[in-house]
Amino acid sequence: MWYYPYFTVLEMACKCGCGGLPKDEFMRALVTIREDANFPFKISSGYRCAVYNTKVADSGSDGPHVQGVAADILLYGLEAIQLIQSATKHGITGIGVAQKGTRQSRFIHIDMVQDTPMQPRPWIWSY
Repeated sequence: MWYYPYFTVLEMACKCGCGGLPKDEFMRALVTIREDANFPFKISSGYRCAVYNTKVADSGSDGPHVQGVAADILLYGLEAIQLIQSATKHGITGIGVAQKGTRQSRFIHIDMVQDTPMQPRPWIWSY
């Protein structure tokens, strides 16, 4: 049975309804980050199947969400900074920062993509 404290299957599963979930390694890191940050956060996007990912993102059919090693977390301000600090301590290799627009739409993307010549890691970017 899939269980990780702080996170539900509903928020982490692919939004298309296929039932796909993130990898255990990523979920264990996410729980550790949540405990280290010491505040709750809302996941706007967890796992995405390749079909759904091509509809909502430009990372292709093998992006971090498709690999099951990524999440987008809705937060801003000091909590965004604290999340980034915690994520870098706990195995996160990719951080995307989206902090423009309404506060409700701001998020931090985190992922555990492995370092390759095409995707050097660690890496941070802004949207």
